[in-house]
Amino acid sequence: MKILLVTLEYPPIVGGISTYLHALYSNLTEHEVTVISPATHTFYSWWCYPRWLPFYFELKKIVARDRPDQIHVSHVLPIGIMARWIYRSLGVPYVLYFHGADLCTAQMQPRKWPRVLRCVAEARHIMVNSQATQRLFTELCGTAYTTHIVRPGAPSPVAPPSAVIDRLKNEHALGSTRIILFLARLIPRKGLFVALEAIRELQKNNVEATLVVAGTGPERTRAEQYAREQGIASRVRFIGRVTDQEKWMWFSAAHVFWFPAIPLAHDFEGFGITSLEAQAQGCPVVVSNLDGLCESMQPDVTGLCVEPTAAAFATATEHILSHADRWQHMRSAAREFAALNSWEASQQQLRRVLQTDV
Repeated sequence: MKILLVTLEYPPIVGGISTYLHALYSNLTEHEVTVISPATHTFYSWWCYPRWLPFYFELKKIVARDRPDQIHVSHVLPIGIMARWIYRSLGVPYVLYFHGADLCTAQMQPRKWPRVLRCVAEARHIMVNSQATQRLFTELCGTAYTTHIVRPGAPSPVAPPSAVIDRLKNEHALGSTRIILFLARLIPRKGLFVALEAIRELQKNNVEATLVVAGTGPERTRAEQYAREQGIASRVRFIGRVTDQEKWMWFSAAHVFWFPAIPLAHDFEGFGITSLEAQAQGCPVVVSNLDGLCESMQPDVTGLCVEPTAAAFATATEHILSHADRWQHMRSAAREFAALNSWEASQQQLRRVLQTDV
C-alpha cells in the first residue's frame, strides 16, 4: 500500500508526537510510506487566509500525481480539513490520528469544530493513542465511530557504560545524591512547579535527592527564580535540552522519574511516552493519576500513580527510595513492562488496522 503521511511534527522536530509517528512509520517496510512535514514543505504562508491554503493546493497536486492509496493525518486542524477536501475531489481515503490535547484544542474553536466533526465522519479509520484519548473522543464526537488504539511503545534498552554515567554526574555536581528526573517541555501542563514543590518537601523531610530538570520552554526562567526564592536551588539542576543519547544516559542515572502533569481546562495528556522510555531503562516512575498517564506504567508495580500534588509526589518518592528491595523490584518490573509494550507491539497494532484495507 502507498501511504502518504502528512504531519506537523516529525523529526528533526522534537516531541512526543514526532517520536510516535517516526517509530511507527519508519519501520512499515511492507508499505511504501512518504512523509510530508515542515522539514520537507512549507505549510503556512503569510500572504493569504487561511495561511495553509497554498499548501493545500500543493498537497492536492502531489496526491493527484503520486496516487497514494491512503493519506494518514496526524493533525486534524488543518491537515484533516485538507485531506477531506482531497477525498471529496480525488477519492483518496484518509486516516485520522488523535493524541488528546488536539481534540481539546479543536473543540475550543466553535467555528472550526463542525469541520472537525465532518472530517471525522468521512475518515477511513480513526486512531487514538490510549484508552483515555478514546474516551475523550467518544465524549466529544459521539459513539457512532469506531476508534483503534495504537499506543506509543518503548525502545530497546540502552546500557551506557558506568564511566559515562559517572562523568555525567560529575559534570552537574551530583556526586552520590539520588537523582529524580523531570524531562518534558517546560509548559504549564507538564507540572514543573509541582516537581519543584515536591523536591522542597523532600528536603524538609531530610531525603537526600536532587531534581534534574531536562527540557526547554517558557516556564524555565520563572522556575529558576522560584527555586532560588524557596531555597532549593542546590537541590535542582536545570540542564536544558538533551540529545537522544543524553536522554538514555539520564534515564539510566535516575533513581526515579517524575511526570507530575496537572489538570488544565481544555488540555489533555493522552499518554506518557517519556514514562515508558524511563521504564525501558529500569527507572521506576511516579506519574499523575490524570488522563492517559497511568496507562504508560503498571501502578504499584513499576511505579506509583498519585494525585498531581507536591505532597503526593514527595510521599510516593520517599516511600520508593526508603525501601531498597521494593525499588529494585520496581526496576526489574519496569524493564519487563516496557519490553511487553515495545514499538514492535505498537507497529503490530497499526498493521492489524491497515490489513483490513489491503
